[in-house]
Amino acid sequence: MKRRALAIQLLSAGRTSALSTENGRIRFWGIFLAAGLMMLALSGLVLAYATYEGRDIRGTSRTPHIIQPGSGDKAVALWAWGSDDVAGRQHSVTYIEPLVRDAPLPPGLSKWPEPGEAVLSPALIRAGAQEGVKTRYGKLAGTIGKAGLQAPEERFAYVRPRAKLLDRQDMLPLAGFGVPAGSATGVGESMSVPDLSVLTAGVAGFVLLPAGALVVVSARVGSAARERRLALFEAMGASRRARAIYTLGEAGVPATLGAVVAASLLLPALVLDIPFPLVDFTLSAEDVQRCAAWFAGVGIAAVVVVLTVAVLLHFKGRKSTRAVRPTAGSQRLPAWWPWVFPFAFLFTVRGPELAGDDLRLPVYALGVAAVLATLPAVIGALCGWLGGRLANAGGRLGFPGLLIAGRRMSAKPRGTVRFVTALIVMIGLVAQVHLWTGLLGQNATLAKHTQDRIGSTLLSVAPYADAERVRDFAAGMPADTELLLVRQTPPTDESPGRITLSGTCDALRALELPCESSQFHPSRSGLDPRVRELARWSLAGSDGIVTIARGPVYGATARAEESLSLVAVSNPGESLSLPLLRELARTHLAADASADPLGHSWLLGSNDLASSAAWVRLLGLIGACLTVLAIGISALAELLRFSREMAPLSVLAGDTRINGSVVAWSLLFPALLAAALGSVISMWLTTPITVEGGAPVPGSTYVLLGVGAGVCAVALCAWGWRSTNEAALRWRPTLD
Repeated sequence: MKRRALAIQLLSAGRTSALSTENGRIRFWGIFLAAGLMMLALSGLVLAYATYEGRDIRGTSRTPHIIQPGSGDKAVALWAWGSDDVAGRQHSVTYIEPLVRDAPLPPGLSKWPEPGEAVLSPALIRAGAQEGVKTRYGKLAGTIGKAGLQAPEERFAYVRPRAKLLDRQDMLPLAGFGVPAGSATGVGESMSVPDLSVLTAGVAGFVLLPAGALVVVSARVGSAARERRLALFEAMGASRRARAIYTLGEAGVPATLGAVVAASLLLPALVLDIPFPLVDFTLSAEDVQRCAAWFAGVGIAAVVVVLTVAVLLHFKGRKSTRAVRPTAGSQRLPAWWPWVFPFAFLFTVRGPELAGDDLRLPVYALGVAAVLATLPAVIGALCGWLGGRLANAGGRLGFPGLLIAGRRMSAKPRGTVRFVTALIVMIGLVAQVHLWTGLLGQNATLAKHTQDRIGSTLLSVAPYADAERVRDFAAGMPADTELLLVRQTPPTDESPGRITLSGTCDALRALELPCESSQFHPSRSGLDPRVRELARWSLAGSDGIVTIARGPVYGATARAEESLSLVAVSNPGESLSLPLLRELARTHLAADASADPLGHSWLLGSNDLASSAAWVRLLGLIGACLTVLAIGISALAELLRFSREMAPLSVLAGDTRINGSVVAWSLLFPALLAAALGSVISMWLTTPITVEGGAPVPGSTYVLLGVGAGVCAVALCAWGWRSTNEAALRWRPTLD
């Protein structure tokens, strides 16, 4: 009973002393934020798993049960899969045709569409509103319910082809929808999303790791009153267990409150679909409800992690009577170490150009590592130099806050070095990850250059159909659009490739080609750029031959090793209406016909990479904010120790604005400087990769990271100003 009573008293003592001093309050709110953010980070991993699991469950329920030959199952419907795109993003199109009256419906549909009708997802309707997607596949017969979509924002379509376009031989018989777990075809959104391991790695690296750093930094913040009390416990013979109980009482309340507040922030996701900023993703309430029981365990785990770190760091810190604070090891480096930075930077920017193709990436990676390794020493030297200049400027201009902050930075730069270095390194890492996730391949780059040169003045139309369908398609085209037949023979070892363009004289003249039969090499000067680009993509870049032949575009028959397609050409050389020609192609040629710019499929793949890069921007922004909070809390705690020495000055001056000036120059200015330096350094570090064939990191990434860092720094600055003012108001002169 006595031990239990003593434990309760120690817990109570720790709880009541937590807010007794300014540093104690910083420790309290730091642990509060750390526990809450740790729970949100762990919840992010749980939600990622639940989202992928829900996507698999709903994808499995709509996967067709294809009838295998000899199985004896009765076919109730026909099924085929295709794809299309709107707004630069690819989506799945499923073609269905019921064979019996009571055929089971696909999930999300209330009835079978009639021939020539389509049922689209709400997200597809919204995304394709400007491209006429409502009528592209036929008459709109309704929208797909949530049960038939892998995610709320999935773009998906069910299409029942028109009777004249129904090609039964190209469709598969099915016995119904829904297959055993693990045998889904992967049709739909799951084709273009990254694996769960990739997303969890991003959450762990950009969110969980900075949240863990915040836990460590908050637990290490010390205060003089707390250290005196712990020293008194130790002098009275208190055991390690007793001191641990006191620490639990001190950290238990803010950790529990932080977890509870974080849990309350997740409650709306149980009933509402929550859209995420910066990325095209909406969190499904159904998935959140399925993993709701995990949140309690996640909250307990977050509290246990925070309390364990607090107790372990407390035991480690008792070897010294000083408060436990992070230390900067850069002072142990040799004096010449900062001079390595410019050589490492030059090596990174120019070295890959001089290295061979096999060594380019290793040289670049080695250079980036050298830059990040030498950067802290450079920042330390810069802070020491800049502190003296700021102090001199404050003395000349009569700004006491600038004078005090500059002298403090010059005398004790380690806190500023940690703050600035962590933020710059975070921005650099986010830029590097964003660079490599958004890097275009060679074919995607060629497609981008092709579209820059000719745009949509020439469109490739496929598949080639019978004469009646091609006539109907040509008759529906606008008056200023011409149609050409393309015969393509791939290159072989014995002969180069060949393409033959056939059409009317008006169609040939639209490409500035002669009306009589001729042939030429596609590299010939004076050619219309559209002819050169068409030959490049049709011949896969080989040295082939282009043949011109006047003749009809319909009724053609492919010869051996030859393929047929169509191209639509703008007669005045202006851009064609892509939505109109796509709708005409699906109305007259085939249910899955397409009309696309040259190399369009490669650009769709690069857009999927851009979608992944958007997740990097979002997670990187969160990581940058958490880094500012983690290192900023440490710097704020050190500043408040200094504010007790500065308190008499503000009392004698009768004005607390000097405190705000010192805090602004000590916290806000370094954060803004770090954001600017991080952006410039990271931008230069990406130049060796952003050659022709690479996608540069957009400037919006640096703007977002800088704004996020600035907002967090402003919040810390306001917190520090308030805390220093309160310390000054409580200051009283005492005898030595």
